[in-house]
Amino acid sequence: MPPPPGHHHFSHLACLLLAFLLLPGTAAGLDNGMGRRPPLGWNTWKTCGEATCGHDVCNEREVKAVAEAMLGNGMAALGYDFVNLDDCWASPDRDPNTSALTWDAARFPSGIPSLIDWLHARGLKFGLYTSAGNQTCSSGGRPRPIPGSRGHYAVDAKTFAAWNVDYVKFDWCGDIKKQVLKGKQAHVDFARAMNASGRAMFLEVVAGYFFFWSDIATVANSWRFCTDHHDEWKSTNVEITCRIDQTHKSEGAPGGWPFMDMLLTGGQGCSPLSKGAHCPGQTDDEYRTAFAVWSLSQSPLIVATDVRKMTAVMNQTLLNKDLVELHQSTATPPGKHLAYWECAEPLMCEVWGRKIVANGTSWMVALVNHGKKVHNITVEWKELGFADGEAATVVDVWDAQRRVVDSNAKVSFSARVPSHGSAVVRITKL
Repeated sequence: MPPPPGHHHFSHLACLLLAFLLLPGTAAGLDNGMGRRPPLGWNTWKTCGEATCGHDVCNEREVKAVAEAMLGNGMAALGYDFVNLDDCWASPDRDPNTSALTWDAARFPSGIPSLIDWLHARGLKFGLYTSAGNQTCSSGGRPRPIPGSRGHYAVDAKTFAAWNVDYVKFDWCGDIKKQVLKGKQAHVDFARAMNASGRAMFLEVVAGYFFFWSDIATVANSWRFCTDHHDEWKSTNVEITCRIDQTHKSEGAPGGWPFMDMLLTGGQGCSPLSKGAHCPGQTDDEYRTAFAVWSLSQSPLIVATDVRKMTAVMNQTLLNKDLVELHQSTATPPGKHLAYWECAEPLMCEVWGRKIVANGTSWMVALVNHGKKVHNITVEWKELGFADGEAATVVDVWDAQRRVVDSNAKVSFSARVPSHGSAVVRITKL
């Protein structure tokens, strides 16, 4: 499936080749105090709640409806507080007097500052989107291109600050897309403009990792390190593989977080009356696996599906208190790929884990099956730093009742895992 036309896309090989072409260097530090924990929130990219159901279409009514849903469905109570507009909000015309970006008045009749005030009054935060180049990635269904920030970094950062924006997504589209040698400086310049704006704002970059690698946390609070994430298992699988394969990575710590791109969790189903409304592109097992790896590795959890109609699997994942609370904790390092388990499909069975407490006596573990068949997957105690024979309790975290599946496990724990699925358990020494 090709990338949506409004979302910047890198092939994995192209990213690596690009990075080798760029000289290392120390960038200006992003001393903004933001991103002490990985953000939780929602993005307009693929909600498809409106009748048009096109990507990159948003409006004031939809955004407020989603915000009300987040406040009512338990998401806000768990910490999902960012409401972010993707490439859909701006007018094709800058202000003729100030050169500032302006909002699409047809989509946001009350204005972006008014919407931000409305969200802030309800305890929510606001994010929006711009691009490093002269244009953004998509017109969002409009007849003319939308201006990017090139040549206006300082003006745009000050505009966002004046509006009380909390989060800015900095994409890589427009004329600069073909000028990769300008990529490093563009990101440094925009980060400096953000720092000089007078307001601390979280900065997400789409392409910055490929210009900075391990220095990326000096210019951004979160960064993409792989291709765009689409609502299909092939794409989810690539994101997980990229997370394993990073060799020049910044692991993630307060202030800066590697981002596996927007999280897709299903959404309203299709019917003969849907007329194009969003149809889930993955199975519930696949959505559970994505959520498990995203949350354990502390990728930002920015949901890009319609949370106004929560399905069973959305409640099971997005509102999973154990996983969300661990995701927000900085008491232990981010989780990671611990081991492959030998199964009938080579390299298809994985063990992911994260310490819940610093002394390593309790772990959150995901047994992930990338294969086409059902497999028994095992986590051995040596992967957790336990000694053979040490007893532990094992609790099923996907189960709403947190069922104890083994009250006296020793040496290892095994689970039968469906194709593309995951077993997620909390393992605690007795």
